[in-house]
Amino acid sequence: MYRVFISLAIVLALCTGCSKKDQVKRVHSKHTVYEMYLQRGIGSLNNFNATHDSLQLIAAGHYLDSASHQKNLLNFIVVPRVTVYLLRAQLDLGRKYVESIDARQFPRPYLKEMYRHFLDALMYNKQRDIENRDASMKKAMESVEQYLSTHPKDKDAISDMFSLKLYSEPSEKLFADMDAYVKKYPESKLVVEDLRKSLKAVMKKARQ
Repeated sequence: MYRVFISLAIVLALCTGCSKKDQVKRVHSKHTVYEMYLQRGIGSLNNFNATHDSLQLIAAGHYLDSASHQKNLLNFIVVPRVTVYLLRAQLDLGRKYVESIDARQFPRPYLKEMYRHFLDALMYNKQRDIENRDASMKKAMESVEQYLSTHPKDKDAISDMFSLKLYSEPSEKLFADMDAYVKKYPESKLVVEDLRKSLKAVMKKARQ
């Protein structure tokens, strides 16, 4: 079960904030040294995704920390930086980092609360504290669901919600919820189907 939970952490880390890519490219056009660090940090994360070389995660963390000295880049940095903490299983450091960042610096207003409770859930899971783990996961999902109640077509939020549900629901209910969401919001079909494939791959890997 712990392997499933860590796999969920990886999916959530890689799914969140994807729509920021185009904005990051526009920022890079200024070619400042801090934007170069940001670009290299995201590049190292992409390299890790392709190669699973842990040294790429270490490099990504260093580059993103260097880029953070330029405060107006924080909106582009926070999600990749939390991603590095998650993928390196640095849960306490990740939790402290999330607390240190203003919620307005995250790409979406629910992300600070979601990450806060998600990291808590991971830490409780490591301690085998099932009750608090489940309570924290519920709070993480509620933060996303509250946002989706007024932004039901937000692709990143949809990905976040169903990635979290991977842990809290049986797979049959998870995929039934996906079908129901697509039926209610047909324009979400492509993002939901892509996510379905990713989650199935994670579930298969966790069982190996």
